[in-house]
Amino acid sequence: MLIIEQDYFECHEIMEDAWKMKDNFTKFDKEVFLVLVATAEYHYRRGNTVGAKRSYIRALNLYQAHSFNLNSIGLKESFIDLIKQRIDDIDVIPFKPLLYPITDTVFNALFEASDFDSSAKFDKYLKSIHVTDIKTVDRHRLRDRSDVIEERLQALNRKKRD
Repeated sequence: MLIIEQDYFECHEIMEDAWKMKDNFTKFDKEVFLVLVATAEYHYRRGNTVGAKRSYIRALNLYQAHSFNLNSIGLKESFIDLIKQRIDDIDVIPFKPLLYPITDTVFNALFEASDFDSSAKFDKYLKSIHVTDIKTVDRHRLRDRSDVIEERLQALNRKKRD
């Protein structure tokens, strides 16, 4: 989702659900770091550089305060430098998908799940992906929110009865 499909909104949703399914979760967990990065990428791609920068900074601050092991989530430590560079460049460089410095284990798992016949071709593909379809880019605006709206209406009606 995050690296190949670049569906940052869906990544945010999935990672947030996984984080909340933990027995003991806090806002300082590494999953929150990933949620913030996905959120930043989503905003940046859509031109909301203020929101993107805010999310990148929050992710970076979380990492700096709690220094969790990035390798445990499939990323190399150089990822932090990329985020810092992203923050510095965001106001002057148009969005281009982040080239995540993934561990060999993650690369191999993605390659094995792909249809590529060589890891070199797959690596080249990873470096060239740039998803631009409107369904992915504007997912939050296009998704079906009828269940959320209905739930809010029911809560409002309950409140009026009480």
